[in-house]
Amino acid sequence: MYKLNKVKKKKIILILITISLAVLIVGGFFYFKSKQKNVLIYEKNSTGEDLNQKIESSNNDVVEESKNNELPETTVTKDNSAITDKTEEKVVENNPKEVPAENLKIEEQEKAKENNLNIKDRLVSWGFSSSKGRKIDTIILHSSYNVLGGDEYNFDKIIQEYKDYGVAPHYIIDRKGNIFRLVNDKNIAYHAGESQVPDGRTGVNDFSIGIELINNLEDKFTANQYEAVNDLISYLKDEYKIKYVLGHSDIAPGRKTDPWNINWEKIKK
Repeated sequence: MYKLNKVKKKKIILILITISLAVLIVGGFFYFKSKQKNVLIYEKNSTGEDLNQKIESSNNDVVEESKNNELPETTVTKDNSAITDKTEEKVVENNPKEVPAENLKIEEQEKAKENNLNIKDRLVSWGFSSSKGRKIDTIILHSSYNVLGGDEYNFDKIIQEYKDYGVAPHYIIDRKGNIFRLVNDKNIAYHAGESQVPDGRTGVNDFSIGIELINNLEDKFTANQYEAVNDLISYLKDEYKIKYVLGHSDIAPGRKTDPWNINWEKIKK
């Protein structure tokens, strides 16, 4: 009885060992097949076939999305970079090299003219109103001096006098012939008052440039002042189609008598 049981135990052990070996062999077989499949997939991807299909599908999605969002048209350059039309326009606008050479030349010429005249800016904040595109065809010459006390030709006091009255010319020329700009040409300076030019037009401030020369009732204008005012008149004639060069007394007779003691033969009209 004992021997029989021992034989049965050996048989059972052998069967278990056989089953285990079979399981290991079958499992190893499927594991090998799985690895082989993965190797084949990798080899396909390495050729680019499957990847290209994926990229093509992705590109189709992007194109479809672009149509739905109505993106701006693009220009593809040689280096495959895409630049929108709007971006190209913006770059052109902000590029200083795109400014027409003719415009730059005109600006340089104007600056050169002013530099030759040596016009000094002493812009004031009163005595004028802003304007755009006004037509200038008249130059009015004035004279004034300091009535606030002290030196009659004190520049700062003359400017203070203008401020007190709320008036201003576009330019003022001192006794040495220095030219100062108080109001930009484009703006309407309050210098003429109630007046009328020979062709019957009133509101002379609207279409004129006012030039003050510092002088009193008795003295004469200096040689430097005549030279400076003639240079300024020539400059303004180059800038605008000047029809008249007149004195304050010409446009407001009986009310104004300046420019006092001026020799009109020395003025280049």
